[in-house]
Amino acid sequence: MRTKRKRRLTNFIILFVVILVILSGLFLFRVRKVTVSGNSRYSAEEIEEGLITDFLSGSTLYLWWTYRNGEIPDTMPYLDTLKVTMTSPFAVRVTVTEKDLVGYFDTGSYAYFDEDGVILEITDELYDGIPIITGATLGEMTLYQKAPTESSSQLRTILSLLELLDYQELTASEIRFAEDSEITVYIGYIEAVLGQDEYLEEKIANLKAILNTMSASSAGTLHLENVTGKNEDITFTPSDEVIVETENETEENGDSDAEASGTTQTAADTSTLSGATTDGGAASGTTDSTGDSASDSGDTASEDGTDSADSGSADASDTGTADAAGTDDDSTGDDSTADDDTADDGESDVDLMVFNSSGQLVYHVHVKDGVVIDSSGNEVPGCYVNEDGNVVDAYMNIIDPDTGDVLNID
Repeated sequence: MRTKRKRRLTNFIILFVVILVILSGLFLFRVRKVTVSGNSRYSAEEIEEGLITDFLSGSTLYLWWTYRNGEIPDTMPYLDTLKVTMTSPFAVRVTVTEKDLVGYFDTGSYAYFDEDGVILEITDELYDGIPIITGATLGEMTLYQKAPTESSSQLRTILSLLELLDYQELTASEIRFAEDSEITVYIGYIEAVLGQDEYLEEKIANLKAILNTMSASSAGTLHLENVTGKNEDITFTPSDEVIVETENETEENGDSDAEASGTTQTAADTSTLSGATTDGGAASGTTDSTGDSASDSGDTASEDGTDSADSGSADASDTGTADAAGTDDDSTGDDSTADDDTADDGESDVDLMVFNSSGQLVYHVHVKDGVVIDSSGNEVPGCYVNEDGNVVDAYMNIIDPDTGDVLNID
């Protein structure tokens, strides 16, 4: 019996000592200094107030122990990561990363939301580089709640589209929803009509490929409503209003190519695209920032001069033509077989998109043994590998086979 009593007494003393140590720590290890780093939109004071909300959280020991694994308190839903380090019994260092703002609504104030659709800020300040969402049916905005769109499916469409644009490294200024739910994306001077919420991944991939062939001053409307991932035609209608502005800016800068740029931008009406560039006369002449224009000869629209500007060929007469009717001439004046012989053997691992001699966009293209082949292993007509090992397609786009990047874009 005495042994049990002694054991109970010993346990009580140990528990008392532990409690005393904890209470002493809470009272002695008090936060006197908080150093915050990694914040940009939120002040150090706001973050400190979010962490220290009562007597218990005012202890350096408590803060260190509670947030040692990076937990984020409910008081700071705008943070993506949080780390608390105790630098002394009276000081802590707080390192944070804030959640990205991916879009906003204009409801009198600017309501910014994150990749999950949660409203993180309602402010009168307008931030650069974040697209506005217009045309969506909205309810009352509440901070740190999901954006109150007409339906959850509309919010999912907005978030999916923003994710696809980010993946393709495209920065939109506006995403607009029409009454019939048709979606239009504005990037620079380009108005890209996507149509309904379907095949968005294919539409944005084609949009990226087309914009890669255009200069920053290209302006007009791209119609991608019918894209499903196959070789559908895409139409492009140039905009005269922005083109005139571009010409004036060029003349003011004293650019020697101002006249060529003007001719290039205003010569074409609605043009047909096949996924990454214009077809026929608009193939490079309408959209190429070098200012080379496509010319008509009888019933055949041929593209001439683009490759000479990009490959260094000085004489236009030495440059072959990529005929829109489907002829496959060597645009460099050199023998394409010789280029193939100089290319590295083996097959590239990157899926490429190229245009064949018929003006069609061919997907899943690779280079094998110096030959440009499609997914079935057939040689793609109008495409070859140049002496630098890069792929040249029928529209004289020079493509890095290791990255898929178009190299001859200003």
